[in-house]
Amino acid sequence: MLFAVISIVITSIVFIMIKVVEFTKFRTLLGSGKATGVIFIIITIAEVMYLSATLKILSPAIEVVTSLSAILLFFTFVYLNKLQNAISGMSIALGRRINVGSEIEFDNKLGTIIQIGLTKTIVELDDSRLMLIPNKKFDEEVSVISNSKIEKIETSMN
Repeated sequence: MLFAVISIVITSIVFIMIKVVEFTKFRTLLGSGKATGVIFIIITIAEVMYLSATLKILSPAIEVVTSLSAILLFFTFVYLNKLQNAISGMSIALGRRINVGSEIEFDNKLGTIIQIGLTKTIVELDDSRLMLIPNKKFDEEVSVISNSKIEKIETSMN
């Protein structure tokens, strides 16, 4: 019983830490609330599974939870591209190289970042058109141009 209480306390602390990070680091990142919501759901499911195994309640439900885990794994593969872009979006929000207002070059086009989202970044091109760039492209093929200084963040596998 003591381990169950400790587990609940630790989970509560993790929830609070995630919310603090969301409000401090991800507050300008559109869609971050959805990502933290999914993280909360996953942590809650894991906590319920642990408590049910520890306290020997819901034993028959273990098969159901295992099936749900298989379905979750399936959806992870189905939405892998979205997950990669979301992780890249969080990386952009935590990093300092790319910000709203940064000038970039992508696909031989110059533009300025006007909004950074969880999965996509919106860039206003020099001809006033808007371009949506998937966030994982910033790890592969986008050059950031700031204050006439070029910082290449090209890590494409050649």
